[in-house]
Amino acid sequence: MAGCHAGRSERADGVGPVRERLLPRRGRRGGDRPLLDEAREALPDELPARTFCVADDEALRHHRPLLPRSQATIGVQGAETSKTIAEAERILSELSAEGANRDDCVLAFGGGVVGDLAGFCAATYQRGIALVQAPTTLVAQVDSAYGGKTGVDLPQGKNYVGAYHMPIAVLADPATLTTLPAEELAAGFVEVVKTALIAGDPLWSRVRSVRELDPEALGDVIFECARTKIAVVASDERDSGRRMVLNLGHTVGHAIEAATGYRRYRHGEAVGLGLLAALRLSGADQLRSEVEGLLASFGLPVALDASVDIAAVMEALQRDKKRTREGLGFVLLEAPGEPRWGQEVEPDRVRAVVEELK
Repeated sequence: MAGCHAGRSERADGVGPVRERLLPRRGRRGGDRPLLDEAREALPDELPARTFCVADDEALRHHRPLLPRSQATIGVQGAETSKTIAEAERILSELSAEGANRDDCVLAFGGGVVGDLAGFCAATYQRGIALVQAPTTLVAQVDSAYGGKTGVDLPQGKNYVGAYHMPIAVLADPATLTTLPAEELAAGFVEVVKTALIAGDPLWSRVRSVRELDPEALGDVIFECARTKIAVVASDERDSGRRMVLNLGHTVGHAIEAATGYRRYRHGEAVGLGLLAALRLSGADQLRSEVEGLLASFGLPVALDASVDIAAVMEALQRDKKRTREGLGFVLLEAPGEPRWGQEVEPDRVRAVVEELK
């Protein structure tokens, strides 16, 4: 399988149940046929005729031939520092200047940052226009492109401003992963590990046996991770129950990102550290050791830098957007395939686990 399409349709009011279709791509390995052209063949009645592309500058440099003919292409730096209200305003203004209408669509071409940012712009432009996600990083192809979460950051926290806006299609081609730096590919693999831990076997057995991050050999893993994410979202679109399991490792991971100004760790690297914290909080010491070894085998950090301020991490946890009046619930996992969400943990225990990471 050279890649996959994930198509979606729902009630016009956006409230109805999520219905996803995963359609394997056939007969293409690294060719230059635009992704959206193939999607239009598979989903002829669901994709708008006019496309406005919001694209990661690096993805454009490597993979511009995959883009369809578009009315305009708006470049974005694919760094977390781009996820701001000011950058969203710039994109929205360019969409207006280029004449985007409510029956057009935004195509997000890049990694998770571009998907979040472009998705937020699609959700808010003229009160919402269609969105197509075309993820070009591993973290986006297995996780962030699916499920409709969009948003930008505030100084107070990650994704503090956002909206649920389901894509009408997700177009993922593992061939785009071949141009990623090794460190970026490894960071994306953390989301694969997280998804496999949530899913359990047979996906966990497949992922724990990975010894080399070869994009051409990961097509089946990417496809199964997408299926897992979609199935979870379909059961709880608005993140009020089971969908919370997808936050495994992200609570501490997001706090580490915030405490280090989104500059020291890639998202996946921070989530990897968060996974180790979550497994320790779960009492799954043997599984934690295995996951630590798996992450380390791909050069991922398994300990915090000495310069990281633990107090700043704990402060960031207090600002986590998932916090309610009852407190902050953690996702814990004692064994693969057995996640539990909304678990209360004493702050002193959380602090001890974060300190252990140093």
